[in-house]
Amino acid sequence: MRAGHTLWSHTLAQRIGLLRKGTRRIAFIAPKPDFGSFRYRCFNAVDALNTHSTKLSASYFFLSDLEVIDDLSDYADVLVVQRIPYDSQLDALFRRFRRRGKPIFFDIDDLVFDTRYATLVASNLRYRLEGIELNRWTSFIANTGIALSMADGVITTTSYLGERIKDFCTTPVHVVSNALNAAQLEVSTAARANQKQHHDGGLHIGYFSGSHSHSQDFEVVSESLAQYLEGSPTATLTVVGHLEIPQRFASLAERIITVPFMDFLDMQNLIASIDVNIVPLQNSVFTSSKSELKFFEAAIVDTLTLASNVPVFSGVIKDGHNGFLTGADGWLEALTNIEQLGAKGRASIAQAAREDCLARYVPQETSRNLEAILDISN
Repeated sequence: MRAGHTLWSHTLAQRIGLLRKGTRRIAFIAPKPDFGSFRYRCFNAVDALNTHSTKLSASYFFLSDLEVIDDLSDYADVLVVQRIPYDSQLDALFRRFRRRGKPIFFDIDDLVFDTRYATLVASNLRYRLEGIELNRWTSFIANTGIALSMADGVITTTSYLGERIKDFCTTPVHVVSNALNAAQLEVSTAARANQKQHHDGGLHIGYFSGSHSHSQDFEVVSESLAQYLEGSPTATLTVVGHLEIPQRFASLAERIITVPFMDFLDMQNLIASIDVNIVPLQNSVFTSSKSELKFFEAAIVDTLTLASNVPVFSGVIKDGHNGFLTGADGWLEALTNIEQLGAKGRASIAQAAREDCLARYVPQETSRNLEAILDISN
């Protein structure tokens, strides 16, 4: 299996070639390639449609491609713009599709389109914005909102975020969940067979932070997690990403494993090696607008998730059935209860989570959901 970033290493000519004659051709365009929004909202969508749809073909493009392609509307019947703020370049692209009567959708996966939440979002991300930096941040959000409002439809990740969009504008909103791609499914099948070590006793806990912005989320669980580790001497904590471990954990350093930010395909093997994937979140409109990706990326390798009881997770996790939910003051009790279930009890709940994942977060479902939105007859 190749590294994740090489999955989207097609040349421009190859990407144009993915748009097949005789199908409804969908062009997804993003600011640039990355492991985050581009992967989930563009690459995964293109990969799913090209593998599972007979009606649609799709490809992905970047803003830099517009310097080479004279008119993207020559090659595509539908445009899907992923989280690009309005500017003269995007305006020209919109105009080309509009002149030919070709629909435009705007895909958004975060609460970064409504300036009423600009300072809240910055605070949740621990951005310290003043003066010109605050103006730039607010301008980015305002221009993203303009582009979203100009589209014929909006595609987003959760019903909660969809409601925030409906509060912002009258553009029709469609929900298509984030999901796994085919490469993740392949490596996850091998990971779940090879990595899990069934045991009773202290839990092997994992926290997958991803970026520095998650430090405030970790504070939600920090004290309870330290208390659990102190009371369970065989338990361990693995932290992946850019999190600075609080001083509170200094005495527990021998049982804390830190791993740098890693390729998302390799990460499935690491997720498979732990017992419980913890997902603490601050309780705010911004965090509630996040997607459930940490749940399904753990579920597919038989790893349980214990998450904050916020809308994004209460909508998919049935506490005690396919995972666990807790309030801010319940983390220690929840971890203790999960440990007491033993390996067999945890395995049955992990199996339920995996079944839910396979029913909802696989490429076939992504293709089916997108096809229902994008297969439009003009």
